[in-house]
Amino acid sequence: MPKIVDHEQRREELAAAVWRLASREGLDAVTIRGVAAEAGWSTGALHHYFSDKEELLLFAFQTVAGRVGRRVAVAREESGEPLELARALLAIGLPLDDERRDETRLWFAFLGLALTRPPLARAQRLAYRSWRRMVADALRGAQERGDIDEDVDVEREAAGLVALVDGLAVQASFDPDCLDVGLVDERLAGMRSAPAR
Repeated sequence: MPKIVDHEQRREELAAAVWRLASREGLDAVTIRGVAAEAGWSTGALHHYFSDKEELLLFAFQTVAGRVGRRVAVAREESGEPLELARALLAIGLPLDDERRDETRLWFAFLGLALTRPPLARAQRLAYRSWRRMVADALRGAQERGDIDEDVDVEREAAGLVALVDGLAVQASFDPDCLDVGLVDERLAGMRSAPAR
């Protein structure tokens, strides 16, 4: 009787192996041979899932994006009001702990690779669009509640906030002491509606 393979479980094993390898040794180590060794598989078995390194790198990016996506889901569940949600969505992109420092380092490594790899560039573009849209939606929710001024352009503010977080994350990757989450808080506070008189 042939062995039944749970392909979803095997992809999760691969995702874990890719994450361990990439966070420990960087994206250069993410090769068919490197991931196979990390997962304890043969390279032949890995070729059943990925035909080349490009597919493997896209999978590695999706692994990082999936980790971030799970954090987004938690932020949505735990945030009580829209401005709190906006802040939580922005904080996800900051290297505030060891796990997020690894994710940030890999995220920016993927940005460099995406310059010459169209499928990876598309995945990055979609990830940034999604992030800006989620922040804009949270700001719009705050606007509808009267928490921020009605004349605030939420799309533009979301783009500026995501750019701010990206800049802070880049700098903190090289100088962790410069990470100032207060800059994000100040920008959000500046949008708050003036109290009614």
